[in-house]
Amino acid sequence: MAKGIAVNIGLNFVNPAAYNGWNGELAGCINDARDMNQIATQLGYAATLMTDAEASASEVTRVIGQAARQLAAGDICLVTYSGHGSQINDVTGDEPDGKDETWVLWDRQLLDDELNGLWSSFEAGVRIFVLSDSCHSGTVARVMSFQQKFKSAEFAAQYDRPVNAPPRVRAADPAAVQANYLANRSNYEVSQWTHRASVNASVTLISGCQDNQLSSDGDANGLFTQRLKEVWNGGAFSGSYAQFHSAIVARMPSDQTPNLFRTGVGNLAFEAEKPFTIGTGSAGGTGAGGGLSISGPSSFANGTTPLTFSVSVPSGHYFAVEIATDASLFNSTANGAQRNDSNFYASWKVSPFRQGSSFMMPLDAWNRLRQGASRLYYRLWCTSSPTSWVNYQVTTSDSNAQSAPSVALVAQTQPGSGGGDAGVPAITAPTAFPANGAAPRFQVNPGAGRYYAVEVSTNSWYFTDQYSAQRNDNNFYGSWKVTPFQSSALYPAAYTLPAEVWSRLRDNATNGRLYYRMWWTESPTQWVGYGCTTPNSSGQNAPSFALSREFDMDALAQSGGSK
Repeated sequence: MAKGIAVNIGLNFVNPAAYNGWNGELAGCINDARDMNQIATQLGYAATLMTDAEASASEVTRVIGQAARQLAAGDICLVTYSGHGSQINDVTGDEPDGKDETWVLWDRQLLDDELNGLWSSFEAGVRIFVLSDSCHSGTVARVMSFQQKFKSAEFAAQYDRPVNAPPRVRAADPAAVQANYLANRSNYEVSQWTHRASVNASVTLISGCQDNQLSSDGDANGLFTQRLKEVWNGGAFSGSYAQFHSAIVARMPSDQTPNLFRTGVGNLAFEAEKPFTIGTGSAGGTGAGGGLSISGPSSFANGTTPLTFSVSVPSGHYFAVEIATDASLFNSTANGAQRNDSNFYASWKVSPFRQGSSFMMPLDAWNRLRQGASRLYYRLWCTSSPTSWVNYQVTTSDSNAQSAPSVALVAQTQPGSGGGDAGVPAITAPTAFPANGAAPRFQVNPGAGRYYAVEVSTNSWYFTDQYSAQRNDNNFYGSWKVTPFQSSALYPAAYTLPAEVWSRLRDNATNGRLYYRMWWTESPTQWVGYGCTTPNSSGQNAPSFALSREFDMDALAQSGGSK
Protein backbone atom coordinates (compact mmCIF):
# COMPACT_ATOMS: atom_id res chain seq x y z
CA MET A 1 0.00 0.00 0.00
CA ALA A 2 1.30 3.45 -0.91
CA LYS A 3 2.47 5.66 1.95
CA GLY A 4 2.17 9.43 2.37
CA ILE A 5 4.36 11.66 4.55
CA ALA A 6 3.64 15.38 4.95
CA VAL A 7 5.88 18.16 6.29
CA ASN A 8 3.94 21.39 6.95
CA ILE A 9 6.04 24.47 7.73
CA GLY A 10 4.77 27.89 8.84
CA LEU A 11 6.61 30.86 10.33
CA ASN A 12 4.89 33.98 11.63
CA PHE A 13 8.22 35.04 13.16
CA VAL A 14 11.94 34.43 12.68
CA ASN A 15 14.76 34.69 15.20
CA PRO A 16 15.76 38.41 15.42
CA ALA A 17 19.27 37.41 16.49
CA ALA A 18 19.78 35.69 13.16
CA TYR A 19 18.38 38.54 11.03
CA ASN A 20 19.92 41.71 12.37
CA GLY A 21 17.07 42.42 14.81
CA TRP A 22 14.24 41.81 12.32
CA ASN A 23 11.57 39.39 13.57
CA GLY A 24 9.72 38.97 10.23
CA GLU A 25 6.26 39.30 11.77
CA LEU A 26 3.41 37.84 9.68
CA ALA A 27 -0.09 36.73 10.66
CA GLY A 28 -1.39 33.89 8.51
CA CYS A 29 1.55 31.53 8.02
CA ILE A 30 1.05 29.24 11.00
CA ASN A 31 -2.65 29.02 10.11
CA ASP A 32 -1.62 28.03 6.57
CA ALA A 33 0.61 25.26 7.93
CA ARG A 34 -2.08 24.02 10.30
CA ASP A 35 -4.70 23.96 7.55
CA MET A 36 -2.39 22.02 5.23
CA ASN A 37 -1.53 19.70 8.10
CA GLN A 38 -5.23 19.09 8.68
CA ILE A 39 -5.82 18.27 4.99
CA ALA A 40 -2.87 15.89 5.02
CA THR A 41 -3.96 14.16 8.23
CA GLN A 42 -7.52 13.71 6.98
CA LEU A 43 -6.17 12.06 3.82
CA GLY A 44 -4.04 9.58 5.74
CA TYR A 45 -0.59 11.21 5.64
CA ALA A 46 1.81 10.85 8.54
CA ALA A 47 2.09 14.61 9.04
CA THR A 48 4.62 16.77 10.91
CA LEU A 49 3.75 20.39 11.77
CA MET A 50 6.74 22.77 12.16
CA THR A 51 6.16 26.37 13.25
CA ASP A 52 8.46 29.30 14.13
CA ALA A 53 11.42 28.07 16.26
CA GLU A 54 10.65 24.45 15.36
CA ALA A 55 11.36 25.32 11.72
CA SER A 56 15.13 25.82 11.87
CA ALA A 57 17.09 25.02 8.71
CA SER A 58 18.69 21.96 10.27
CA GLU A 59 15.39 20.59 11.60
CA VAL A 60 13.51 21.12 8.32
CA THR A 61 16.37 19.41 6.48
CA ARG A 62 16.36 16.52 8.97
CA VAL A 63 12.60 15.92 8.75
CA ILE A 64 12.48 16.01 4.95
CA GLY A 65 15.61 13.86 4.76
CA GLN A 66 14.05 11.36 7.12
CA ALA A 67 10.96 11.20 4.88
CA ALA A 68 13.23 10.44 1.93
CA ARG A 69 14.61 7.40 3.74
CA GLN A 70 11.12 6.13 4.62
CA LEU A 71 9.46 6.44 1.21
CA ALA A 72 9.74 4.08 -1.76
CA ALA A 73 8.55 4.09 -5.37
CA GLY A 74 4.81 4.75 -5.52
CA ASP A 75 4.77 6.71 -2.23
CA ILE A 76 4.22 10.47 -1.94
CA CYS A 77 5.77 13.29 0.12
CA LEU A 78 3.83 16.53 0.65
CA VAL A 79 5.92 19.54 1.69
CA THR A 80 4.18 22.88 2.36
CA TYR A 81 5.90 26.13 3.31
CA SER A 82 4.32 29.38 4.42
CA GLY A 83 6.50 32.32 5.36
CA HIS A 84 8.89 34.86 3.93
CA GLY A 85 10.73 34.19 0.69
CA SER A 86 13.84 35.91 -0.56
CA GLN A 87 16.73 35.68 -3.00
CA ILE A 88 20.51 35.58 -2.75
CA ASN A 89 23.18 35.88 -5.41
CA ASP A 90 23.72 32.73 -7.46
CA VAL A 91 27.46 31.99 -7.45
CA THR A 92 27.29 28.91 -9.69
CA GLY A 93 25.68 30.47 -12.78
CA ASP A 94 22.83 27.95 -12.99
CA GLU A 95 20.03 30.51 -12.49
CA PRO A 96 18.97 32.61 -15.54
CA ASP A 97 18.16 35.63 -13.34
CA GLY A 98 21.39 35.34 -11.31
CA LYS A 99 19.45 34.66 -8.09
CA ASP A 100 18.78 31.62 -5.93
CA GLU A 101 15.36 31.61 -4.28
CA THR A 102 15.15 30.89 -0.55
CA TRP A 103 12.79 30.00 2.26
CA VAL A 104 13.45 32.29 5.25
CA LEU A 105 13.51 29.82 8.14
CA TRP A 106 13.91 30.49 11.87
CA ASP A 107 17.72 30.77 11.95
CA ARG A 108 18.79 31.03 8.32
CA GLN A 109 17.62 30.78 4.76
CA LEU A 110 17.16 27.42 3.04
CA LEU A 111 18.32 27.68 -0.59
CA ASP A 112 16.60 26.19 -3.59
CA ASP A 113 19.90 24.36 -4.22
CA GLU A 114 19.52 22.69 -0.82
CA LEU A 115 15.93 21.74 -1.61
CA ASN A 116 17.16 20.20 -4.85
CA GLY A 117 19.65 18.21 -2.78
CA LEU A 118 16.82 16.98 -0.59
CA TRP A 119 14.68 15.98 -3.58
CA SER A 120 17.66 14.06 -5.00
CA SER A 121 17.73 11.89 -1.87
CA PHE A 122 14.28 10.41 -2.65
CA GLU A 123 14.07 7.14 -4.57
CA ALA A 124 12.97 6.99 -8.20
CA GLY A 125 9.20 6.64 -8.44
CA VAL A 126 8.45 8.72 -5.34
CA ARG A 127 6.05 11.61 -5.93
CA ILE A 128 6.79 14.95 -4.24
CA PHE A 129 4.16 17.71 -4.09
CA VAL A 130 5.40 21.11 -2.85
CA LEU A 131 3.26 24.14 -1.96
CA SER A 132 5.08 27.40 -1.20
CA ASP A 133 3.06 30.43 -0.07
CA SER A 134 5.93 32.92 -0.03
CA CYS A 135 7.46 35.76 -2.03
CA HIS A 136 10.46 35.40 -4.27
CA SER A 137 11.53 39.04 -4.43
CA GLY A 138 13.60 41.02 -1.97
CA THR A 139 13.75 44.47 -3.54
CA VAL A 140 12.83 47.49 -1.42
CA ALA A 141 11.29 49.29 -4.41
CA ARG A 142 8.89 46.45 -5.15
CA VAL A 143 7.78 46.18 -1.51
CA MET A 144 7.27 49.94 -1.21
CA SER A 145 5.23 50.12 -4.43
CA PHE A 146 3.15 47.18 -3.22
CA GLN A 147 2.48 48.94 0.08
CA GLN A 148 1.31 52.10 -1.71
CA LYS A 149 -0.95 50.07 -3.95
CA PHE A 150 -2.37 48.20 -0.98
CA LYS A 151 -3.91 51.42 0.35
CA SER A 152 -6.25 51.82 -2.63
CA ALA A 153 -9.90 50.74 -2.38
CA GLU A 154 -9.62 48.70 -5.59
CA PHE A 155 -6.63 46.76 -4.34
CA ALA A 156 -7.97 46.22 -0.82
CA ALA A 157 -11.17 44.75 -2.27
CA GLN A 158 -9.18 42.10 -4.13
CA TYR A 159 -7.62 40.95 -0.88
CA ASP A 160 -10.74 41.20 1.33
CA ARG A 161 -9.13 43.78 3.62
CA PRO A 162 -10.21 47.26 4.77
CA VAL A 163 -8.91 50.30 2.91
CA ASN A 164 -5.70 51.63 4.53
CA ALA A 165 -5.26 48.43 6.57
CA PRO A 166 -1.56 47.83 7.30
CA PRO A 167 -0.15 45.87 4.33
CA ARG A 168 1.67 42.62 4.88
CA VAL A 169 3.60 40.79 2.19
CA ARG A 170 5.76 37.72 2.48
CA ALA A 171 8.90 39.38 1.16
CA ALA A 172 11.76 39.36 3.65
CA ASP A 173 13.35 42.63 4.70
CA PRO A 174 16.35 43.05 2.33
CA ALA A 175 18.69 44.44 5.01
CA ALA A 176 17.86 41.59 7.36
CA VAL A 177 18.39 38.82 4.83
CA GLN A 178 21.56 40.51 3.58
CA ALA A 179 22.94 40.49 7.11
CA ASN A 180 21.94 36.85 7.47
CA TYR A 181 23.55 36.07 4.12
CA LEU A 182 26.85 37.71 5.07
CA ALA A 183 26.90 35.92 8.41
CA ASN A 184 26.45 32.55 6.69
CA ARG A 185 28.01 33.32 3.31
CA SER A 186 30.59 30.55 3.24
CA ASN A 187 28.02 27.94 4.21
CA TYR A 188 25.57 29.21 1.60
CA GLU A 189 28.22 29.06 -1.13
CA VAL A 190 29.18 25.52 -0.14
CA SER A 191 25.52 24.55 -0.46
CA GLN A 192 25.24 26.24 -3.85
CA TRP A 193 28.21 24.32 -5.23
CA THR A 194 27.54 20.93 -3.66
CA HIS A 195 23.77 20.36 -3.92
CA ARG A 196 23.74 19.63 -7.64
CA ALA A 197 22.70 15.96 -7.81
CA SER A 198 20.08 14.82 -10.31
CA VAL A 199 16.54 14.22 -9.06
CA ASN A 200 15.07 10.79 -9.79
CA ALA A 201 11.78 11.38 -7.99
CA SER A 202 8.90 13.31 -9.62
CA VAL A 203 8.43 16.80 -8.17
CA THR A 204 5.47 19.14 -8.71
CA LEU A 205 5.58 22.64 -7.19
CA ILE A 206 2.76 25.18 -7.00
CA SER A 207 4.02 28.46 -5.57
CA GLY A 208 2.08 31.49 -4.37
CA CYS A 209 3.44 33.87 -7.00
CA GLN A 210 5.98 34.31 -9.79
CA ASP A 211 9.66 34.93 -9.02
CA ASN A 212 9.22 38.68 -9.65
CA GLN A 213 6.02 39.04 -7.61
CA LEU A 214 4.98 39.31 -3.97
CA SER A 215 2.60 37.07 -2.00
CA SER A 216 0.01 38.71 0.24
CA ASP A 217 -0.35 37.77 3.89
CA GLY A 218 -3.80 37.87 5.52
CA ASP A 219 -5.26 37.75 9.00
CA ALA A 220 -6.38 34.12 8.70
CA ASN A 221 -4.39 32.76 5.74
CA GLY A 222 -2.10 33.92 2.99
CA LEU A 223 -4.10 34.86 -0.13
CA PHE A 224 -2.70 31.90 -2.09
CA THR A 225 -3.53 29.38 0.65
CA GLN A 226 -6.97 30.94 1.10
CA ARG A 227 -7.78 30.52 -2.61
CA LEU A 228 -6.26 27.03 -2.64
CA LYS A 229 -8.59 25.99 0.19
CA GLU A 230 -11.57 27.44 -1.69
CA VAL A 231 -10.71 25.44 -4.81
CA TRP A 232 -9.98 22.27 -2.80
CA ASN A 233 -13.41 22.77 -1.23
CA GLY A 234 -13.00 20.14 1.46
CA GLY A 235 -11.89 17.57 -1.10
CA ALA A 236 -14.71 18.14 -3.61
CA PHE A 237 -12.20 19.22 -6.27
CA SER A 238 -11.65 16.34 -8.71
CA GLY A 239 -9.25 17.59 -11.41
CA SER A 240 -5.54 17.11 -12.06
CA TYR A 241 -2.62 19.10 -10.65
CA ALA A 242 -2.61 21.38 -13.72
CA GLN A 243 -6.36 21.96 -13.37
CA PHE A 244 -5.93 22.61 -9.65
CA HIS A 245 -3.31 25.25 -10.45
CA SER A 246 -5.49 26.84 -13.17
CA ALA A 247 -8.50 27.02 -10.86
CA ILE A 248 -6.42 28.78 -8.18
CA VAL A 249 -4.98 31.23 -10.73
CA ALA A 250 -8.53 32.09 -11.85
CA ARG A 251 -9.26 33.36 -8.33
CA MET A 252 -6.09 35.42 -7.92
CA PRO A 253 -5.44 39.09 -8.79
CA SER A 254 -3.28 39.81 -11.82
CA ASP A 255 -0.27 40.88 -9.72
CA GLN A 256 -0.04 37.57 -7.85
CA THR A 257 -0.01 34.64 -10.26
CA PRO A 258 0.77 31.22 -8.77
CA ASN A 259 3.37 29.23 -10.66
CA LEU A 260 3.30 25.55 -11.65
CA PHE A 261 6.74 23.96 -11.97
CA ARG A 262 7.91 20.37 -12.40
CA THR A 263 11.35 18.87 -11.98
CA GLY A 264 12.88 15.44 -11.67
CA VAL A 265 11.47 12.53 -13.69
CA GLY A 266 8.22 13.14 -15.55
CA ASN A 267 5.33 10.99 -14.35
CA LEU A 268 2.11 11.19 -16.38
CA ALA A 269 0.12 9.21 -13.82
CA PHE A 270 1.19 11.65 -11.08
CA GLU A 271 0.30 14.70 -13.19
CA ALA A 272 -3.17 13.33 -13.93
CA GLU A 273 -4.00 12.52 -10.30
CA LYS A 274 -6.25 14.50 -8.01
CA PRO A 275 -3.92 16.62 -5.82
CA PHE A 276 -2.78 15.11 -2.50
CA THR A 277 -3.72 11.57 -3.63
CA ILE A 278 -1.72 8.91 -1.78
CA GLY A 279 -2.73 5.57 -3.20
CA THR A 280 -2.73 5.71 -7.00
CA GLY A 281 0.83 6.75 -7.76
CA SER A 282 2.79 5.13 -10.55
CA ALA A 283 6.25 3.89 -9.74
CA GLY A 284 7.42 4.72 -13.23
CA GLY A 285 8.07 7.96 -15.07
CA THR A 286 6.99 9.07 -18.53
CA GLY A 287 8.43 5.92 -20.01
CA ALA A 288 10.79 7.18 -22.66
CA GLY A 289 10.51 3.90 -24.47
CA GLY A 290 6.78 3.49 -23.84
CA GLY A 291 3.84 3.27 -26.20
CA LEU A 292 1.26 5.69 -27.53
CA SER A 293 -1.50 6.97 -25.24
CA ILE A 294 -3.62 9.99 -24.42
CA SER A 295 -5.86 10.49 -21.40
CA GLY A 296 -8.15 13.19 -20.12
CA PRO A 297 -10.62 13.61 -17.25
CA SER A 298 -13.95 11.79 -17.43
CA SER A 299 -15.73 15.12 -16.96
CA PHE A 300 -14.64 18.76 -17.07
CA ALA A 301 -16.20 22.13 -16.24
CA ASN A 302 -17.46 23.95 -19.33
CA GLY A 303 -15.81 27.21 -18.27
CA THR A 304 -12.88 29.49 -18.99
CA THR A 305 -10.06 26.98 -18.33
CA PRO A 306 -9.25 24.84 -21.40
CA LEU A 307 -9.01 21.06 -21.31
CA THR A 308 -5.61 19.50 -20.64
CA PHE A 309 -4.61 15.98 -21.69
CA SER A 310 -1.74 13.74 -20.62
CA VAL A 311 0.09 12.23 -23.59
CA SER A 312 2.79 9.62 -24.08
CA VAL A 313 4.60 8.72 -27.29
CA PRO A 314 7.51 6.38 -28.06
CA SER A 315 11.00 7.77 -27.49
CA GLY A 316 12.12 10.19 -30.21
CA HIS A 317 8.61 10.72 -31.58
CA TYR A 318 6.41 13.82 -31.90
CA PHE A 319 2.66 14.15 -31.48
CA ALA A 320 -0.51 15.88 -32.65
CA VAL A 321 -3.94 15.95 -31.00
CA GLU A 322 -7.37 15.93 -32.62
CA ILE A 323 -10.55 16.92 -30.76
CA ALA A 324 -14.12 16.80 -32.08
CA THR A 325 -17.68 17.35 -30.92
CA ASP A 326 -18.68 14.08 -32.66
CA ALA A 327 -16.45 10.98 -32.80
CA SER A 328 -17.57 10.22 -36.38
CA LEU A 329 -15.59 13.26 -37.55
CA PHE A 330 -12.40 11.29 -36.93
CA ASN A 331 -13.30 9.20 -39.99
CA SER A 332 -11.81 11.58 -42.54
CA THR A 333 -12.88 9.49 -45.56
CA ALA A 334 -16.55 9.31 -44.64
CA ASN A 335 -17.03 12.59 -42.78
CA GLY A 336 -14.02 14.80 -43.43
CA ALA A 337 -16.12 17.22 -45.48
CA GLN A 338 -18.31 17.91 -42.45
CA ARG A 339 -15.43 19.18 -40.34
CA ASN A 340 -15.26 22.89 -39.54
CA ASP A 341 -13.68 25.13 -36.90
CA SER A 342 -16.72 24.79 -34.66
CA ASN A 343 -16.75 20.99 -34.47
CA PHE A 344 -13.19 19.82 -35.12
CA TYR A 345 -9.69 20.83 -34.03
CA ALA A 346 -6.35 19.36 -35.10
CA SER A 347 -3.13 20.70 -33.65
CA TRP A 348 -1.26 19.59 -36.81
CA LYS A 349 -3.28 22.07 -38.88
CA VAL A 350 -2.06 25.14 -36.99
CA SER A 351 1.40 24.32 -35.61
CA PRO A 352 4.28 21.84 -36.03
CA PHE A 353 4.28 18.51 -34.28
CA ARG A 354 4.97 18.68 -30.58
CA GLN A 355 6.98 17.03 -27.84
CA GLY A 356 6.17 16.79 -24.15
CA SER A 357 3.92 14.94 -21.74
CA SER A 358 0.82 17.13 -21.80
CA PHE A 359 -1.36 19.13 -24.18
CA MET A 360 -3.69 22.02 -23.32
CA MET A 361 -6.26 23.04 -25.91
CA PRO A 362 -5.62 26.54 -27.30
CA LEU A 363 -8.11 28.94 -25.78
CA ASP A 364 -9.71 29.96 -29.09
CA ALA A 365 -10.26 26.32 -30.12
CA TRP A 366 -11.62 25.46 -26.67
CA ASN A 367 -14.10 28.34 -26.79
CA ARG A 368 -15.30 27.35 -30.28
CA LEU A 369 -15.80 23.65 -29.59
CA ARG A 370 -17.30 23.90 -26.10
CA GLN A 371 -20.23 26.07 -27.22
CA GLY A 372 -23.30 23.87 -27.35
CA ALA A 373 -21.28 20.69 -26.85
CA SER A 374 -22.03 18.21 -24.06
CA ARG A 375 -19.01 16.00 -24.80
CA LEU A 376 -15.67 16.28 -26.60
CA TYR A 377 -13.90 13.31 -28.23
CA TYR A 378 -10.15 13.05 -28.68
CA ARG A 379 -7.32 11.00 -30.17
CA LEU A 380 -3.54 11.21 -30.50
CA TRP A 381 -1.25 10.85 -33.51
CA CYS A 382 2.51 10.42 -33.38
CA THR A 383 5.23 10.66 -36.01
CA SER A 384 9.00 10.12 -36.00
CA SER A 385 9.56 13.45 -37.81
CA PRO A 386 9.07 16.96 -36.34
CA THR A 387 7.69 18.28 -39.64
CA SER A 388 6.06 15.45 -41.62
CA TRP A 389 4.10 12.21 -41.27
CA VAL A 390 6.76 9.49 -41.00
CA ASN A 391 5.96 6.05 -39.53
CA TYR A 392 2.88 7.58 -37.93
CA GLN A 393 0.51 5.89 -35.49
CA VAL A 394 -2.85 6.82 -33.97
CA THR A 395 -4.63 5.84 -30.75
CA THR A 396 -8.04 5.48 -32.46
CA SER A 397 -8.16 4.59 -36.16
CA ASP A 398 -10.55 6.19 -38.65
CA SER A 399 -12.41 2.89 -39.07
CA ASN A 400 -12.89 2.65 -35.30
CA ALA A 401 -13.71 6.35 -34.79
CA GLN A 402 -16.83 5.72 -32.70
CA SER A 403 -14.73 4.13 -29.95
CA ALA A 404 -12.68 7.30 -29.35
CA PRO A 405 -12.49 8.35 -25.66
CA SER A 406 -14.33 11.48 -24.59
CA VAL A 407 -14.77 14.08 -21.85
CA ALA A 408 -18.20 15.09 -20.60
CA LEU A 409 -18.64 18.87 -20.33
CA VAL A 410 -20.53 19.78 -17.18
CA ALA A 411 -21.90 23.05 -15.86
CA GLN A 412 -19.50 25.01 -13.68
CA THR A 413 -20.20 24.38 -10.00
CA GLN A 414 -17.36 26.25 -8.30
CA PRO A 415 -17.60 30.00 -8.94
CA GLY A 416 -14.33 31.48 -10.05
CA SER A 417 -12.60 28.19 -10.80
CA GLY A 418 -13.13 28.29 -14.49
CA GLY A 419 -16.73 29.12 -15.33
CA GLY A 420 -18.56 32.18 -16.54
CA ASP A 421 -17.38 35.09 -18.62
CA ALA A 422 -18.21 37.82 -16.13
CA GLY A 423 -16.26 38.80 -13.05
CA VAL A 424 -13.10 40.81 -12.62
CA PRO A 425 -11.47 41.85 -15.94
CA ALA A 426 -8.15 40.08 -16.43
CA ILE A 427 -5.31 39.36 -18.83
CA THR A 428 -3.01 36.37 -18.37
CA ALA A 429 -0.13 34.73 -20.20
CA PRO A 430 2.24 31.79 -19.67
CA THR A 431 5.24 32.50 -17.46
CA ALA A 432 7.66 32.25 -20.40
CA PHE A 433 7.76 32.35 -24.20
CA PRO A 434 10.61 31.12 -26.44
CA ALA A 435 12.33 34.25 -27.79
CA ASN A 436 12.87 32.48 -31.10
CA GLY A 437 9.28 31.29 -31.33
CA ALA A 438 5.94 32.55 -32.57
CA ALA A 439 4.38 35.71 -31.16
CA PRO A 440 2.90 35.26 -27.66
CA ARG A 441 -0.79 34.77 -27.08
CA PHE A 442 -2.66 36.28 -24.13
CA GLN A 443 -5.96 35.29 -22.54
CA VAL A 444 -8.12 38.40 -22.13
CA ASN A 445 -11.42 38.98 -20.38
CA PRO A 446 -12.66 42.60 -20.19
CA GLY A 447 -16.16 41.44 -19.21
CA ALA A 448 -19.20 40.52 -21.28
CA GLY A 449 -20.17 43.15 -23.87
CA ARG A 450 -16.97 45.16 -23.44
CA TYR A 451 -14.07 45.99 -25.74
CA TYR A 452 -10.39 45.80 -24.92
CA ALA A 453 -6.89 46.96 -25.79
CA VAL A 454 -3.57 45.33 -24.88
CA GLU A 455 -0.31 47.08 -23.94
CA VAL A 456 3.09 45.37 -23.88
CA SER A 457 6.37 46.96 -22.81
CA THR A 458 10.02 46.11 -22.19
CA ASN A 459 9.83 47.77 -18.76
CA SER A 460 6.84 47.97 -16.43
CA TRP A 461 7.73 51.55 -15.50
CA TYR A 462 6.60 52.71 -18.96
CA PHE A 463 3.05 51.97 -17.75
CA THR A 464 3.38 54.76 -15.16
CA ASP A 465 2.75 58.46 -15.72
CA GLN A 466 6.28 59.25 -14.60
CA TYR A 467 7.94 57.47 -17.52
CA SER A 468 5.21 57.46 -20.22
CA ALA A 469 7.02 60.21 -22.16
CA GLN A 470 9.91 57.81 -22.77
CA ARG A 471 7.81 55.32 -24.70
CA ASN A 472 8.74 54.52 -28.29
CA ASP A 473 8.06 51.76 -30.81
CA ASN A 474 11.03 49.77 -29.56
CA ASN A 475 9.95 49.63 -25.92
CA PHE A 476 6.16 49.98 -25.93
CA TYR A 477 3.13 48.79 -27.87
CA GLY A 478 -0.53 49.69 -27.40
CA SER A 479 -3.04 47.95 -29.66
CA TRP A 480 -5.32 50.99 -29.29
CA LYS A 481 -2.73 53.11 -31.13
CA VAL A 482 -2.98 51.16 -34.40
CA THR A 483 -6.36 49.38 -34.47
CA PRO A 484 -9.88 49.89 -33.05
CA PHE A 485 -10.68 48.30 -29.74
CA GLN A 486 -10.88 44.52 -29.89
CA SER A 487 -13.94 42.45 -29.01
CA SER A 488 -15.15 38.87 -28.86
CA ALA A 489 -18.58 37.27 -28.73
CA LEU A 490 -17.34 35.03 -25.92
CA TYR A 491 -14.84 35.80 -23.16
CA PRO A 492 -12.20 34.94 -22.23
CA ALA A 493 -10.69 35.26 -25.70
CA ALA A 494 -7.23 34.97 -27.19
CA TYR A 495 -5.14 37.96 -28.28
CA THR A 496 -1.93 37.38 -30.25
CA LEU A 497 0.74 40.08 -30.33
CA PRO A 498 1.42 41.20 -33.95
CA ALA A 499 4.54 39.51 -35.31
CA GLU A 500 6.36 42.75 -36.16
CA VAL A 501 5.70 44.12 -32.65
CA TRP A 502 6.92 40.86 -31.09
CA SER A 503 10.13 41.11 -33.10
CA ARG A 504 10.80 44.70 -32.00
CA LEU A 505 10.02 44.29 -28.33
CA ARG A 506 11.83 41.01 -27.75
CA ASP A 507 15.00 42.42 -29.39
CA ASN A 508 14.91 45.38 -27.00
CA ALA A 509 13.98 43.54 -23.80
CA THR A 510 17.21 44.21 -21.94
CA ASN A 511 16.14 42.36 -18.78
CA GLY A 512 14.80 39.31 -20.61
CA ARG A 513 11.14 40.01 -19.80
CA LEU A 514 8.11 41.70 -21.35
CA TYR A 515 5.36 43.30 -19.26
CA TYR A 516 1.68 43.54 -20.15
CA ARG A 517 -1.71 44.89 -19.12
CA MET A 518 -5.21 45.29 -20.58
CA TRP A 519 -7.58 48.24 -20.83
CA TRP A 520 -11.33 47.82 -21.23
CA THR A 521 -14.02 50.17 -22.51
CA GLU A 522 -17.76 50.01 -23.15
CA SER A 523 -17.45 51.61 -26.59
CA PRO A 524 -15.83 50.14 -29.74
CA THR A 525 -14.28 53.52 -30.59
CA GLN A 526 -14.14 55.68 -27.45
CA TRP A 527 -12.85 55.48 -23.89
CA VAL A 528 -16.21 55.06 -22.11
CA GLY A 529 -16.42 53.49 -18.65
CA TYR A 530 -12.85 52.36 -19.10
CA GLY A 531 -10.48 50.70 -16.67
CA CYS A 532 -7.16 48.86 -16.60
CA THR A 533 -5.90 45.63 -15.05
CA THR A 534 -2.81 47.50 -13.79
CA PRO A 535 -3.55 51.24 -13.44
CA ASN A 536 -0.86 53.86 -14.15
CA SER A 537 -0.50 54.54 -10.43
CA SER A 538 0.88 51.03 -9.95
CA GLY A 539 2.10 50.31 -13.47
CA GLN A 540 5.48 49.15 -12.21
CA ASN A 541 3.72 46.09 -10.75
CA ALA A 542 2.38 44.86 -14.10
CA PRO A 543 2.68 41.09 -14.71
CA SER A 544 5.35 39.82 -17.07
CA PHE A 545 6.69 36.77 -18.85
CA ALA A 546 10.27 35.65 -19.40
CA LEU A 547 11.87 35.34 -22.82
CA SER A 548 13.25 31.82 -22.94
CA ARG A 549 16.19 31.12 -25.22
CA GLU A 550 15.54 27.41 -25.44
CA PHE A 551 14.57 25.64 -28.66
CA ASP A 552 10.89 25.83 -29.53
CA MET A 553 8.90 23.80 -32.03
CA ASP A 554 6.99 26.88 -33.15
CA ALA A 555 10.23 28.17 -34.62
CA LEU A 556 10.02 25.30 -37.12
CA ALA A 557 6.65 26.48 -38.45
CA GLN A 558 6.39 25.44 -42.06
CA SER A 559 3.79 23.72 -44.21
CA GLY A 560 3.84 20.02 -43.50
CA GLY A 561 0.76 19.19 -45.56
CA SER A 562 -2.11 17.18 -44.20
CA LYS A 563 -2.35 13.52 -43.44
